[in-house]
Amino acid sequence: MGIVQEKVYATQTQSSSHTVSFSPTSNGQRIVAFVFSYAGVNSVSAGYESHEWASNTIGVRLYSKVSSGGDSSFTVSLGNASDRLFIWIYVLEGAPVYHGSRSGVSTGSMSLSVTNIPDGCVMLGGFSQYVTNVDNGSANWPSGFSSRGTAWRDWTESGVARRVWSSTSANEYVGSSVSISQALVSGNAGVSYAWAFGLFGPPEDTEPPTVPANLRLTGMTPTSVTVAWDASSDNSGVAGYTTYLNGVEKTSTSGRTATFSGLTPGVSVTVQVDAYDSLGNRSEKAELVVTPINDTTPPLTPVIKVTALAAGRITVGWDTPYDQSVVVSYGVYLNGAKRAEQAGRTYTFSGLTAGAVYTIGVDALDLLGNRSAKGTRTVRAQADTTPPTLPGSVQVVATSKTAITLAWNASTDDNVGVTGYGLYLGGLRIAEVPSRVYTFTGLTPGVAYTVGVDATDELGNRSNRVMLQATTLADLSGAAPPYEYVLYDWDSHLPLDSLPLQNVSFEVTLGGGGTLSADIPLYDAAYTIGRVAAATRPERTMIMVYRGEQLVWGGRIIDPQDYDSETGVLKVTAEEVVGIYGHRYVAFTGPRIATVADTEVTWLLEHASAAADRRWLTFEGVAGSGTPVDREYRAEDFERILDKAAEVAAAPGGFDWWVKPSWDATADRPRFVLRRINRDTPPDTGLTLEFPGNVRRFKRSTRRGLVTRTWGQLRRPDGGVMLSSVTRDDLLADGWPLIEEAWQFDGLTSQAALDAETRRASDASAGAKQLFEFDLAITSDVRWWQWELGGAARVVVTDHLYPALPDGSPGLDRVMKIVSLKVQPDSTEGELVTVTTGEHTVAVD
Repeated sequence: MGIVQEKVYATQTQSSSHTVSFSPTSNGQRIVAFVFSYAGVNSVSAGYESHEWASNTIGVRLYSKVSSGGDSSFTVSLGNASDRLFIWIYVLEGAPVYHGSRSGVSTGSMSLSVTNIPDGCVMLGGFSQYVTNVDNGSANWPSGFSSRGTAWRDWTESGVARRVWSSTSANEYVGSSVSISQALVSGNAGVSYAWAFGLFGPPEDTEPPTVPANLRLTGMTPTSVTVAWDASSDNSGVAGYTTYLNGVEKTSTSGRTATFSGLTPGVSVTVQVDAYDSLGNRSEKAELVVTPINDTTPPLTPVIKVTALAAGRITVGWDTPYDQSVVVSYGVYLNGAKRAEQAGRTYTFSGLTAGAVYTIGVDALDLLGNRSAKGTRTVRAQADTTPPTLPGSVQVVATSKTAITLAWNASTDDNVGVTGYGLYLGGLRIAEVPSRVYTFTGLTPGVAYTVGVDATDELGNRSNRVMLQATTLADLSGAAPPYEYVLYDWDSHLPLDSLPLQNVSFEVTLGGGGTLSADIPLYDAAYTIGRVAAATRPERTMIMVYRGEQLVWGGRIIDPQDYDSETGVLKVTAEEVVGIYGHRYVAFTGPRIATVADTEVTWLLEHASAAADRRWLTFEGVAGSGTPVDREYRAEDFERILDKAAEVAAAPGGFDWWVKPSWDATADRPRFVLRRINRDTPPDTGLTLEFPGNVRRFKRSTRRGLVTRTWGQLRRPDGGVMLSSVTRDDLLADGWPLIEEAWQFDGLTSQAALDAETRRASDASAGAKQLFEFDLAITSDVRWWQWELGGAARVVVTDHLYPALPDGSPGLDRVMKIVSLKVQPDSTEGELVTVTTGEHTVAVD
């Protein structure tokens, strides 16, 4: 802070341009220049702001600027050549703000006054004077200002001795206010002088003190109240506090207590207090509503809670009981004997006999001396790690289409006592209650749920769970129909059978990578050899998943199929209908000229397909965009069709895509549609995923993604190699490390196409990738099968990872893309739908 460098310039050489040099400045330092000139000033170095100009025979000009670093000179250009010039340079640290200046011409006393000055400012002053014959003058600087010297130039003209001279000074510790009223020159009576002062320093203090905390009632009569509060803090110091009664200002004080008298008994009043600093910055008001009364009613009885136990040691806490005035202290008792009177709400008894039983008591004392009855607890002075007993006689006492009611008998505990019961839906604890009955709501009709209950004591010891199976009533209206699994023959497109599969889980994803897994319990007599054979023909059997009459998923039964003789369960797997194209190769050699993404993907999937394939899969959605691309294929490269289709769709002008179950109304049979979705402006699904809310729980995972240099390579048919690269110079300049990735591109025919693909790969590597998995609380009105994959959903989350913002809004609230849906029709929590959203971060960090 203050002056870090100063220079004075005087010359005996006449010139119209004068330069003063100084040591190079650092970024943020302020350069202040006083220019005292006999000749007129045309200009000064660029970037300086002119603050003052007092015109006289030798006038004064004040300039300054904040340096960006590296300034080392200051130049003044005059209207004509002169050697009657003085330049004073000051370099200041910690003075980013110009707080004002004053100037004038005086023959005697000058005056100025500045108030509300932030602490840490520097004030610089200077004057200049022209005298003839004899100079008897000397500088007379105000108190607090240190002279920085004088400079002069003498000459004789028409036989008369003449002189111009100047002086500057500095006060490096200005704060609050400055007032000057005096002559700056002693001697030379009646001779005028030009003067200027400038004020520079830190920003003005606009930060208010903190709100007075813990505003509390400390005294009361039927007609008065006394309050106190904790100290506020402020960057420049708290000057005092102002109190208010019902919004009307009452007093200002440096203390932290106030009494309001003349009140009406039984009538509530609002007491407020704020804090202010020396610059008038004022905090928000703390507020307390009190009612002056003749309080003769004791507080309510404190409720004691055991918070820790050890051998010979008991720690307890208690609530703040209600009182008509305010509770000021608590009496703490052990076996009836008083151990303490304290303001705090926790106490530890030590030195007790390990394993002995003690009676703990706590009462409350209010402001007017009224004392409550004692709250008591009987506790054994030993560590308690034993959980309560199991809840007894757990049973389902009621069911409806969307609810299950569970009831049980009380558990017992050997020490601190049972405090509540945890309720479980599947493996998820969804509630903690003190009662012995609970209703699970928002369930799906006709679904078997696993529900349960456990008991917990005051120290968090938890019993084992008692779990039951319960089924909600079926909804015969069809609002939430059951699932059905129908098998078809791929070639004939005819249905084979319908099987009641178990532990089913299926997924639909962008890019057609979804799978299904299910159990076939071969020990069940319903599964005959013929039915099992129909369901286990890998690559030939198609499985359709119906939710009531709605087709919601379909695919092809594939290997692996796993069987365990101990369980008698055969596990089967299926993949989405396009999965077969991941096991076929491009059967074409030659160029394809001026292709666009949508028609090229259709051609790739159909050029090697059979008639049955084309019956099962059709195409719809957005068209390809961008410039048509020349492509080339070689059958001998054995490129998988699905990989090439994904590559084309991902290229510039492409799209996102997924496979949607559909129905061939003409042939009255199931089929599927490859849906092309706009990748740049995804359609709005109207879905909001909110936690807490319709989301039971969520997970987030990230994977490495940042690349700052991307290489692209294309091998030409003649054996040559074409290269392209994209370097993120913006990220490297901002301090990010060099991270490289190389891509091998096939099927391109030009450098321009290679450059475009490399740029696309670079754009896809701007930052980390992250996926969110949201488990939804499904109700009968949720139509998840209608959601568009690749579409946009709003994600709203408030939790530990994304805490609420200071204004109370959610920690995370933005639009993401739906990349997959996973459904478990008969999980222990009922129908469970997991929505996965993908986000490719824009900012690298």
